[in-house]
Amino acid sequence: MTHQTEQSRLAELDKNDLTQLMREVADVIGLPDTQKIVQHYQGTRIFIPRLTKCQHHLSTLLGMAQARLLSEYFGGETLTIPRMASVLRHQRNREIIRRYDAGETVRTLAHAYQLTDRQIYTILTCGVAA
Repeated sequence: MTHQTEQSRLAELDKNDLTQLMREVADVIGLPDTQKIVQHYQGTRIFIPRLTKCQHHLSTLLGMAQARLLSEYFGGETLTIPRMASVLRHQRNREIIRRYDAGETVRTLAHAYQLTDRQIYTILTCGVAA
């Protein structure tokens, strides 16, 4: 069993994991397309045009209908897309704990997640917030 990549963990975000702004975006275009935005633009700012054209990067990523919805609600604004690093780290740590509880060794987990044995022990001792 291989560990999840950051991209796959981003795809599993639920609305409660998102920042207030990203929850507002999800209310407009839905959670799956919001996840696409976070995956593609994490840690950057994106300008939402008032009028979206078919060659615009958001149209390419989401499709014209969704890009137009974003323009309708956020047109003229620059949105800061969060990295979601702490949420992804918590998801990774939950996954490590679950796999350890299922019988995988610390050494196997350390190798799978490119962490040290000590880091795995810290996660197992301190829990998800480690």
